[in-house]
Amino acid sequence: MGAAVALGVASLVASAGGAIMQGYAQSQSADYNAQVAQNNQIIANQNAGIALQQGQTQEEAKRIQTGEMIGGIKASEAASGVNPNTGSALNVRSSAAETGQLDALTIRYNANMTARNDTYQGAMYGSQAAMYSAAGNWDIANSILSGASSVSNKWLQYDQTGVFGNQPSNSAMYSNGNYMAAPYYLGNS
Repeated sequence: MGAAVALGVASLVASAGGAIMQGYAQSQSADYNAQVAQNNQIIANQNAGIALQQGQTQEEAKRIQTGEMIGGIKASEAASGVNPNTGSALNVRSSAAETGQLDALTIRYNANMTARNDTYQGAMYGSQAAMYSAAGNWDIANSILSGASSVSNKWLQYDQTGVFGNQPSNSAMYSNGNYMAAPYYLGNS
């Protein structure tokens, strides 16, 4: 009888310990995933800043290139004996300036869109990190409750079947893994 009690208690302890260790392992995994997501958020935000800096540099370079091109056109016009300040010569330079401006603004827009997308991705990683952190906390609580439920269930099962040396309880019946109240007969008092 003592061996049955010892085995019953050992089973209860092993069940509870296993549930707690499982919760701890799940929590550690969630913490790791949260840290990875936080690192990804940092990288995405850094990429957004880099995209803006590159866009500014490229836009400035395009404006310089456009200015040089317009200066070259004006010098070429003047060298060929055309008055660079009137007529089609002026229209050619004006068109080149407008095209250069459009190119520079397109570069700025593309850089802003890249930065916005990177920032959005960073926010998504931040949300993911928060979710993993919360899940880790819930994993521990869930495992502890699951272990407590398992221990309680086994304790009740052992108590009902008389493993602890007592007589099986008359207040409940164990049938197919379910605990049911003992039937009440009208003739009983």
